[in-house]
Amino acid sequence: MTASALHGSPQSIRQYNELRRLGAEKKQHDINRDVATAQRFKRAQQALHDQHIEEHGCEPLAFPHPDDIIIDPRDGVRVIGPCNHDEYVMMRNTQLVIDACLWQHALDQRVMGRGMDDTPASGALLVAMFLDETLPRREQISPSDMVLITMRREVMAKRQLLRETRQAWLDAGYIVKRGATMWSETRMKQILCMLPEAIRICNNPDIDEEEEMQALQDMIRQRMVGATD
Repeated sequence: MTASALHGSPQSIRQYNELRRLGAEKKQHDINRDVATAQRFKRAQQALHDQHIEEHGCEPLAFPHPDDIIIDPRDGVRVIGPCNHDEYVMMRNTQLVIDACLWQHALDQRVMGRGMDDTPASGALLVAMFLDETLPRREQISPSDMVLITMRREVMAKRQLLRETRQAWLDAGYIVKRGATMWSETRMKQILCMLPEAIRICNNPDIDEEEEMQALQDMIRQRMVGATD
């Protein structure tokens, strides 16, 4: 139809434009319907949220959170937070990893002297910032608050840093050796930059598992050539 409209008669062009118009109208009609439904649902969620806070002094564990329901009259409706209890648990686990990374950053700065003179900064803060971007906006740590958290922890006694960092990783579900340090910020950036290519390789339906593993290994070797901490 497209080729016919581009090179055919005026009637074909009119038919093509009419089909496009009808398609756009149907899409907008569907969006309007979804928006109206979402607006009613969001109002109900907000009322439940406000009532629970008034009665119990805390937010209810109801999904999705009203602030996570994003309604756009042009683009439609999307939810940017957990929609069920399993997703909520995943979000809280991510927050535990972020907290552990902030503890790790403070420990790395103390143990390795990272960020001073020519010593590369710890990559733990970079990972914390990367993971924080995956959270709903209402749960994210502002850059200024993240700086304040790390500054408060960096001045703690080394023994306390060692203890708190290891405990934070245990709380997040990871067993990390006491006093272990994370890769430098430079090395961590290289690893994070590999993720899109690694995902592309893993999603390639034309290669088997052995070819996939070989492609990942080749990619890592190529990206890490000359990498230093």
